[in-house]
Amino acid sequence: MMSGFETIVMYLGMSLLVIFAMLGASALLGPYRPTPEKATTFECGVPLLDPGHKRYSVKYYLVAVLFLVFDLENVLIYPLANQYKALATLGWGVFFEVFIFVFVLLVGLLYAIKKGAVDW
Repeated sequence: MMSGFETIVMYLGMSLLVIFAMLGASALLGPYRPTPEKATTFECGVPLLDPGHKRYSVKYYLVAVLFLVFDLENVLIYPLANQYKALATLGWGVFFEVFIFVFVLLVGLLYAIKKGAVDW
C-alpha cells in the first residue's frame, strides 16, 4: 500500500504523462496549414476599424503584479488566521513572524503608492 506522498507523486506523474501524450498526439496527427488569413483577426464579417494587435499600457502590468503579490499574501495569511488558537500556544515567535511578513508587504504597498503605480 502506498503512502499519501507516493500517491500524490504517482498522480502528478500520470497527469503529466497524459498531458504530454495528448500534446504530442495533437502535434503529430493534427493538420498544420498556416495561411495569412488564419492569422488575421475576425469580427463576425464586419470590417475591422483598427488592427487587432495593440500595445497595452504598462499600468495594467503593474496592477496585475500588485494583485498577485497581495493575493499571495491572503493565501499565506488565511491558514494562520484559521489556526490562530493552535498557533497562540506556540508563543510570541509566530506573532512576530506574521507581523514582519505583513510589515514588509505594507512597505511594498506604500512604495508602490509613492511611485504612482496605483494612480490612474
